Amino acid sequence: MKPAIGFNRHLEMTWLTQTAAWAASGLTGAELKRHIDSLLAPAFTSKVAMDKTRNLLFGIWDPQSKSVPLRFQQQACQLLLNHSEHSLVLHWGLLMAKYPFFYFVAAQLGRIARHDGVFLYSQLEQRVTEEFGDTSTIKRSMQFVVRTLVNLEILSNPKTGMYQLRKPITLTAPDLIAWLAEAVIRANDEKSRSLDRMNNEPALFPFDVAFTEEVLSSTAILDLHTQSHDIVIFIS
Repeated sequence: MKPAIGFNRHLEMTWLTQTAAWAASGLTGAELKRHIDSLLAPAFTSKVAMDKTRNLLFGIWDPQSKSVPLRFQQQACQLLLNHSEHSLVLHWGLLMAKYPFFYFVAAQLGRIARHDGVFLYSQLEQRVTEEFGDTSTIKRSMQFVVRTLVNLEILSNPKTGMYQLRKPITLTAPDLIAWLAEAVIRANDEKSRSLDRMNNEPALFPFDVAFTEEVLSSTAILDLHTQSHDIVIFIS
């Protein structure tokens, strides 16, 4: 059974960052939605489009979200306060963990562009429609993901139909790296993942990050065990 698409609007970095800041300050529920509405109002003439965008932003950053454990969501808010310069990591992790379609598109994109950092839109569209179906809804949702990645300056669009990956962001903070590892595990609806697979995760192409036993064992959230000559990461 294919997961629900859910990703039905493009997003801007300023919208994500402001929504995250409100969530980290303790805003929840209807109050958070009202703040997001005030943020979006100047950019929209269509109430339907604005409502869909607000619902997506709310779904990503609502501190009381039920789509991931409360502890995972609250940790994202705390990490934002500690590492505001790396808010993109937290947006990305929540998007992966909460929206399987976003994760799938990001992973396919990472695979296609792994070697030379360039891909054709038609290549990505072929992979996505093979998995989810060749429908207008799927194609629009894929367009929303790609446009969001351009808005986040993760991709550039040097010419029509071609996209290029921007230089990855280097991550060194152990708490951010451990949280991102958990986000990958949750994105795959798993309880564990080998260290080797984690270090070869295609959906993490925007980041230059090394998952090591030393870094991941520094957090109480993850347990590491050796199995068949490999290290396996478990969510505690």
